[in-house]
Amino acid sequence: MRSEIERVVEGIRARYDEDLSLTTLAEMARLSPFHMARLFRQETGLPPARFLATVRLEEAKKKLLSTESSVADISAEVGYASLGTFTTRFTRSIGVSPGRYRRLGLLQTVVGFTPTAEDAPFAYGAIIGRITRTDELIGEEVFIGAFSGSMTRDRPVRCCRVARSDDTWCISNVPEGRWYIEGASQSIGRGEDSIVMGSVGPIDVQPGEVIECELSLVSAAKARLADMNRRPLAYALPTIFQP
Repeated sequence: MRSEIERVVEGIRARYDEDLSLTTLAEMARLSPFHMARLFRQETGLPPARFLATVRLEEAKKKLLSTESSVADISAEVGYASLGTFTTRFTRSIGVSPGRYRRLGLLQTVVGFTPTAEDAPFAYGAIIGRITRTDELIGEEVFIGAFSGSMTRDRPVRCCRVARSDDTWCISNVPEGRWYIEGASQSIGRGEDSIVMGSVGPIDVQPGEVIECELSLVSAAKARLADMNRRPLAYALPTIFQP
């Protein structure tokens, strides 16, 4: 990454709670606002404002799960002047409201999750389906995760692994909300040709509901994921299951 843009990225991460205008960010890079914005998008894949919003949401998620601060206080702490704007953007990006995100504890361990008495009854649904793949390697295992619709490179809220591609898969205990299903599996070849991946969504999960869908896996070079900037998520899926 170019050093000018690295300074902007570092500045955003350090000062995300401030009112960072395009001019302020351009000053960090010692470039004109137009030139900085163009280079920033080339280097990161995101406009500066969207990157800032993503960092703010990530910090908000951490605070929701690690502090007892009110949603209003957290909204201000991450740089939002309006609680309504924060709530709207959080809900649209993550799939659930800040309050529900906190209650459901979406960053609990995703493998082997079992609801406890402390969890809201019937607060979870399930997503099941079958897999098709263009390379016909049905004997390969597949890693599948349910992700939020945000631009963040987050862990899945829930995930599963099936031993064969012709097995039915099931992601259970999926919290109420809107999710994207992403899958990945080993293939033959090198580089991007050594993996097949795919995405389904958005899928709206309601408490107690079981949703069926089909996940189609194609060459990574041809995959149209929910968002191309989220492609690394599918590549990282197998590592989630490692000790």
